[in-house]
Amino acid sequence: MKIKILAIDCSPRKNSNSGALLQHSFETANAKLGGELEMELVHLRDLSFSPCLACGVCGKKKESEEYFPCVQKDDMGELLEKMKSADGICIATPVYFGMPSDLFSKFVMRTRVLRHQDFQLANKPVGIMATAGRRSGGAETAIISAWLPFLRHGCLIVGNGDATCQFGVMGWAGAQGHILTDEWGLEQGEQMMRRIHEVASLVKAGQAQLGGRTPMRFSYTSGNRK
Repeated sequence: MKIKILAIDCSPRKNSNSGALLQHSFETANAKLGGELEMELVHLRDLSFSPCLACGVCGKKKESEEYFPCVQKDDMGELLEKMKSADGICIATPVYFGMPSDLFSKFVMRTRVLRHQDFQLANKPVGIMATAGRRSGGAETAIISAWLPFLRHGCLIVGNGDATCQFGVMGWAGAQGHILTDEWGLEQGEQMMRRIHEVASLVKAGQAQLGGRTPMRFSYTSGNRK
């Protein structure tokens, strides 16, 4: 079964370790899967988009429940459509102070519109890759931090496969391209791509059998206080 993965490089640097890790992981996993993967790699640094405006009402009218796009017209609109059409999503970020990059935070806040539109990303498998300058340099906390908004979207978080089944891919690199010498990091990346393929295949088959997308519906009032 062909599975489309949207890979998002959240590094501000050209020729980033994050991008190299995504590309290598795809190529090695796809070879083992006999060409069943398709991947589009997006570098956030190449896009022009603004932070979320926190405008209060986003993506779905409170009264009629009619969908409407984000009020900001920039490159994020196209990226959101790519996220919706992908079977799975793989995020790669450098680690700063034990957290994902500021580009990741800026991007992920703009995905809020899809949550309000009745969880457009629900049941998509999402894997997180984090590369730090030290083996214990905050990759785990960056990965777990990056999970949280995707859990709010109703996504299915995957780990780094059956070798260790940890939180995600923990790369170890410094200079640009250094990640390609991290054999364990590259192995984790390949395993994560195959794990995304596995879960996405199960979801795709299940949706075809059930004849539709998730019944999840967003409510502006549920859980709020008056």
